[in-house]
Amino acid sequence: MQTQAPWNNDSNPPSGQVVIGGTQPQVLAGQPTNQQVIYVQAPAFKPSPNYRNISYIVLSVGILLYLSTIFLNVVAGGDEFYTLGNSMCCGSIGIACMLDAMYYNDKSNWQRQTGADSGGSTVGMIVDILFGVLCFGMVVLMLIGGF
Repeated sequence: MQTQAPWNNDSNPPSGQVVIGGTQPQVLAGQPTNQQVIYVQAPAFKPSPNYRNISYIVLSVGILLYLSTIFLNVVAGGDEFYTLGNSMCCGSIGIACMLDAMYYNDKSNWQRQTGADSGGSTVGMIVDILFGVLCFGMVVLMLIGGF
């Protein structure tokens, strides 16, 4: 079978290959032909003063102060240090909650800047503030003699 048309008088007939279903690259006007897609991952959130780490330190100091006042009560044989130890422990929890709320505030601002969802950070910040205020209220009640 010949692939040459009968009216064609070329001395170089085309090859006997017929390509069916071959693909041809299509280029739209203004589009580069060899385009690579690069996925860039958002940078991790690393605040310069990490308030969460500071809140862990404050919380551990408050617990250590509480345990030391329990030890003082056992050594002294009285009850005069319980209120002080309880208020220091509860106060340190309140301070730690406020520091954690500051961390969540920075994180939600960063999430808004990067286009991420900041709903979880906002809820965490509100819960931390409410729990911190509750702890501070308990400290005041302990120190004035309510508990």
